[in-house]
Amino acid sequence: MRVRVEVCITSVDEAMAAMNAGADSVEVCTWLAAGGLTPGPGLVSLVRERSKGTGTWSRVLVRPSPGGFRYTTDERQIILRDALLLAVADDTAGIVAGALRADGQADAELMDLVRATLNGRELTFHRAIDHAADMPAALEQCIGFGAARVLTSGGATRALDGAAMLKRLVEGAGERITIAAGAGINPGNVVELVERTGVREVHFSAQRPALLEHAGVAMSAEHAGVNFAVEPDTAKIEGVMNALVKAGLR
Repeated sequence: MRVRVEVCITSVDEAMAAMNAGADSVEVCTWLAAGGLTPGPGLVSLVRERSKGTGTWSRVLVRPSPGGFRYTTDERQIILRDALLLAVADDTAGIVAGALRADGQADAELMDLVRATLNGRELTFHRAIDHAADMPAALEQCIGFGAARVLTSGGATRALDGAAMLKRLVEGAGERITIAAGAGINPGNVVELVERTGVREVHFSAQRPALLEHAGVAMSAEHAGVNFAVEPDTAKIEGVMNALVKAGLR
């Protein structure tokens, strides 16, 4: 079994680190501390440009706000417009999006509208499913509205803690849809996660705090003294890849 590797990135440097390490794909987003939000088209476009010839494919997160997955009418419009506008920056990238209804099930109506904007490009239902009232039922909805892939931690903060649900989702999905596991994955647990769940794709971020010299005047009075600068954690990406190779999973 070959396990695919996706790195969640917020900069061109992070994207290049993933590509150079042999990652199969990158998910382009911003503000990872909030779980990721929609990136700007400039970043999406430049990542596409730099990825040509590397064999690494791009997906783009479309998530308008960090406040959960039950969206207002305006937020639903933003999701649809972002999906359309980001196609200008990269008309080959898959879209990663997700929403829930008030009853906690997948918002199939909105996802149908999102899929209609994609012109055949891949749709991933993201970790909104981890907040669903019934995850196996939400998975069946995802299959029903044509998602090709679901990104999930198994309903836990860390994917390894959600291993039982991840295994259940993998078994329920069969060959109908891909289950990608994400959240808290690192070189020390990735093999155990794969062996316990049967997932064939793992997703993780790889950035670390960067030293910021001569920061000058703070850009946020409420967060003065806080350093938000990050840089690629190349060792983490290589560590995950090497662990999978040693286990015969790549």
